[in-house]
Formats: sequence, structure tokens, C-alpha cells
Amino acid sequence: MRPRPRCSTPPWARICRSGSCRGRPGPPGIAWSPSGCRPGLVFLAGDAAHLFTPTGGLGYNTAVEDAVNLSWKLAAAVHGQAGAALLDTYDLERRPLAIRNTGYARGFADSLGLFAPVPEIEDATPPGEQARRAAGEYFDRHARAEFNIPGITFGGRYDGSPAIVPDGTAPPPDSAHTYVPSACPGGRAPHFWLDDGRSLYDRLGLDWALLRLGPQATAIDGFVAGARARGIRMQVVDLPDPQARELYGANLALLRPDQVVGWRGADDSQARAVFARLLCQAA
Repeated sequence: MRPRPRCSTPPWARICRSGSCRGRPGPPGIAWSPSGCRPGLVFLAGDAAHLFTPTGGLGYNTAVEDAVNLSWKLAAAVHGQAGAALLDTYDLERRPLAIRNTGYARGFADSLGLFAPVPEIEDATPPGEQARRAAGEYFDRHARAEFNIPGITFGGRYDGSPAIVPDGTAPPPDSAHTYVPSACPGGRAPHFWLDDGRSLYDRLGLDWALLRLGPQATAIDGFVAGARARGIRMQVVDLPDPQARELYGANLALLRPDQVVGWRGADDSQARAVFARLLCQAA
């Protein structure tokens, strides 16, 4: 009988075992489980991989993004479309985002938990009234800071991943409360409203998508042939509107199945190398 694969003790368990959190709730935002917790074909995702304080509601969002990131890579591996190294990018891409998101959640928790009301806040006196007003203003600012977080929700990035083709451009700065759409490879595909009133995302489908941007109708034969050779389902989406071309900053953009911009460029001359990079295969 084979011995059961074992993982090293996660940081939060070591903290509690040492007694530093006995009698108190555990640390309010612990990130990714330790590397090496992948025995055979087992991958950790969601709450099995990271712990969150409820503040910000980021645990669920992070868990869903884990599943989306891992599922297309598993499918590509099962269908023989990807190199073995593609599965390794799951940890490389998701760990930094889990650490980022738990950090934000911990900050929101501290904003609530470390608030210290003054003694007179319960007094039926003018100072008590003033203290209650100040506390109300504080929690109003906190609520706005905790729940108006489009930058956290939409701004996560996979810069530096082997499954991204960088183009030398810099992404927008990471900000909790501001989301700046950018087609810089490694981030969420920018949204665009279509002429028929639908969202661009309604056209992307469930697999790969190639955006052909602007009125010039750039040739895409290289990408079509590359997808067919690998057995990849790829939706071609024509966006002739010049504003779409300006938004994406390129004639073509190739989106991974998780709707992350994997590559953008002027033509299809490097299509073979682009697919090889995104799928972690030899060119």
C-alpha cells in the first residue's frame, strides 16, 4: 500500500500550534497553502487553498477565479493541447492574487476590528452625540472603502506568467477602488459595448477568442491554422469599430479561455510561437 502523500504544515497551522492565536480567532486573512501540496494530479482551489476574513467578500471571488484558471488548463492537458508546464502556471498565477486579495481583506478587517470608540460614545451628552456622529462618519467611509472595490474585483493580473506573452507595455497601477481597463497582456479583457447592444463578453464563448480590431480586417490565417492544428476551439470576433482598436491598442488580441489577454499584436506572423508560449509547449 502506497503511503499517503503529505503536505508541509501551512503557515496558519504553525501559527496556531505555537499558541500565538490560542483563545483568539485565527489571523484574519491568510494566503495560499504551501507549495508542494500537489500530490499527483491533485490541485487545491478555493477555501482548501486560502483562508479569508469575510470582509470584502473576496474569498468567494478568489475561489471562483481559482476554478476558472485551473479548469481550462486541465482541459488543455487532458486533450493533449498543452505542455505539462501549463499546469504549473496555476500556482504561479493564482498564488500572488490570493496573497493580494487576502491582504486587502485583512486591511478591511483591521479597519473594523481596530476601531476604538471613545468612552463617552454612550453618554446622553453633547460630547456623546459628537462621538456617535464621528463613529458614524468613520463607518460610512469604511463601508464605501470595503464595498466599492472594482480594482480588486476586475484588476487582478498574471504578469510574469509563462502562459502570457508580454509586449513590453506597463499595466495600470493596482488600486482597490479604481479599475482601469487595459489590454496589456496578463489582465482581464477590456469590456466593449457592441452596436447591437450586447456586451463583448457575450461573443467570447467558453474557449479561446481571437479579436480582430479596427476597420482594416487584419489577416488571421496563422491563428486559425494554429488553433485547428492543436484541436483548439477558437471564436473569431470582428470588432471593426475604431474605438475598439484604440481600447485594445492592437490589430489582434488573443484571449485565453479565462478571458485574460494572452497576447496582442499587429499581425498573425508569430501565431505558432504565440500558441506555443500560451500553452507552455516547445515552439
